[in-house]
Amino acid sequence: MKRWIAFTLLVLAMNFAWEMLQANWFSSMRGLPILRATLLCLRASAGDLLITAVAFTIVALVARSPTWPVGRRIFVPATIFLIVAMTIVIAYELFALSTARWKYDAAMPKLFGIGLLPLMQWMVLPFVDVWTFRLVCMSISGQT
Repeated sequence: MKRWIAFTLLVLAMNFAWEMLQANWFSSMRGLPILRATLLCLRASAGDLLITAVAFTIVALVARSPTWPVGRRIFVPATIFLIVAMTIVIAYELFALSTARWKYDAAMPKLFGIGLLPLMQWMVLPFVDVWTFRLVCMSISGQT
C-alpha cells in the first residue's frame, strides 16, 4: 500500500509542477489571482492523475500484473501506457478547446491545433511515471 500512496503523490506532484510551469502559455490563466491559478493547476493535476490511473490500470489488465513497471519486459506495456494516455489527453484537449474550458495563449506552439506543451507533458511524464514506480517499489522493498 505504501508504494501506491508514494507513487500517487509523486505523479500528482510531477503533474502539478508541469501544470504550474506551463500556466503562462494559457491565456485563460492570465490575470488570475495566484490562489485561483494554483487551484486550477491542482485540479488539472488531479485530472492528470486520473488519466495516469486509467492508463496504468488498462496496462495492468493487459499485462496481467498491477506492478508491470517492475517487470523485465516493460517496453510493450510502457508503449501501451503512453498510447492510452496520449489518446485520452488528445481527446480531452480537443474537447476542452472546443468548449472553451481553456484557451491557449497566441505564443503556445501547436501541433494539429493542440498545444505542444500539454503534448510534451504526456510524451515525457509517462516514462518518468514508470521509472518512478520502479524506484518506489525498489525503495520500499529495501532493494536500494
